[in-house]
Amino acid sequence: MDYLRFLKSNKLKEDNRWIVKYNKKGLVREVKLIYKPSEYYALNKHRGENARSLHNQNVLVQILEKNKQLKNNG
Repeated sequence: MDYLRFLKSNKLKEDNRWIVKYNKKGLVREVKLIYKPSEYYALNKHRGENARSLHNQNVLVQILEKNKQLKNNG
């Protein structure tokens, strides 16, 4: 089972967030689960606007679907 199908089929905790890293071509390279977003914000607030965005499960599914389409059309 791929990660996208797993996310669609399972409900995870609402307070979990994900960070998405992209390669030079704009495709998803890595996805990391952040269990405690408040700690992430506290440790990375010095980066300001340069800090990576935290995404909830619904947004992550949309990002992975778009990435899948880009790979298939690629």
